[in-house]
Amino acid sequence: MGTAEAADEDTVRGGAAPSAVSMAVLGVEGALMGVVLLLVGLDSGHTSEVPSGTLLLSPLLLLLLLFAATVVTVAYVLPAVALAHWTARQLTGGVAWWWIPPACTLWVLPALAVPSWRLPGLACYAVALLPALAAHHTLVRADAGRPVQPCAAILTWGTLAALGLLLVGGAVLAG
Repeated sequence: MGTAEAADEDTVRGGAAPSAVSMAVLGVEGALMGVVLLLVGLDSGHTSEVPSGTLLLSPLLLLLLLFAATVVTVAYVLPAVALAHWTARQLTGGVAWWWIPPACTLWVLPALAVPSWRLPGLACYAVALLPALAAHHTLVRADAGRPVQPCAAILTWGTLAALGLLLVGGAVLAG
């Protein structure tokens, strides 16, 4: 029994990678946005039935959501977190969460210069800020040697939030 207890003590709980955390948060955001779009579509239509085409395209939409989350993570979130951490270490010697929003802003500055791109640029910033903060939190906890929140918990709570939004929104539309 002594070796089993020693083996349990020596095993280190593997944490989630920052990219996985970012993709999980983006997936939850996408699911919530999909529920909102579904509810808006049901509210604008004359029927309260879910179209069968929506149900048939759901697996394809999930793959598209996963692809979009991967692209946003690789092209926007992780470079912004790396830039924020590098800048913070150069200027202050440590990292802090308040370096993340300015670093995320750099990616949307060109879009803010064009008036017709301002709203999409701000939407992109709003979508990417939360995963960037979650990836930063993951890196800080991992660097400190503390356990990292697994992606399963993020996805579980996000699924519950999406289902809750769907139930409440459906009840409001039905009533």
